[in-house]
Amino acid sequence: MNENPRVYLIGVEPEGPDPRRPPLSELIGTTRLVIGGRRHLDPLKGMVGPETEWLPVTSNIPEVIERLKQFLQEGKAGETAIVLATGDPLYYGIGGAITKALPGESLVVIPAATLVQRAFALLREPWENVRVGSLHSKKEKPDLIPGRWAFYTGGSLGPAEVCQMVLDRGFQLRNVAILEEIGMEGERVSFFSRIDAVHDLPDDIKPLNMVVMTIEGAASRES
Repeated sequence: MNENPRVYLIGVEPEGPDPRRPPLSELIGTTRLVIGGRRHLDPLKGMVGPETEWLPVTSNIPEVIERLKQFLQEGKAGETAIVLATGDPLYYGIGGAITKALPGESLVVIPAATLVQRAFALLREPWENVRVGSLHSKKEKPDLIPGRWAFYTGGSLGPAEVCQMVLDRGFQLRNVAILEEIGMEGERVSFFSRIDAVHDLPDDIKPLNMVVMTIEGAASRES
């Protein structure tokens, strides 16, 4: 048994958590606190005791951090908290904020495949030379250079925001793929050989999406 309470950062595939497989199969019945997006929490609610606390993640990262700190301070030896996140929690995920705020010896990180990996598997395309950016909850825009890129976005308008950002900087957009609801029932991949304006994009893009594109040309002097 652990001498101190532990926080488990567990990566989840887009299809959702699987409580039949480790580590969830070993933790879910005894954990004190479960944190994650609602689509991560809902499949698990019938599998824990009535005293288990549930904390949905929305835009409340400071609240999540404070609750985890409280858990580590007040928890008993051997008690666990679970934080669920899609893919690798340390790759453009909630894990970055948690690892900065909590002592490393209290954390156990178990990643799943990242959405970038899943996206390029769907595209059947190697991705070792791909650059990755995120506009999800980010104030600063990534530094762009020509090449193959994948972007995490912030919702249905995310693909248009990404494409507009690239076009505004004077680059050209080629071989664009919009991947929606990867691994879920509504999975859809749309391809565009080029995009010259954001009105070229579909108007029914689902909130859970990634954008893969080739950026060509040179940045304008204004960017």
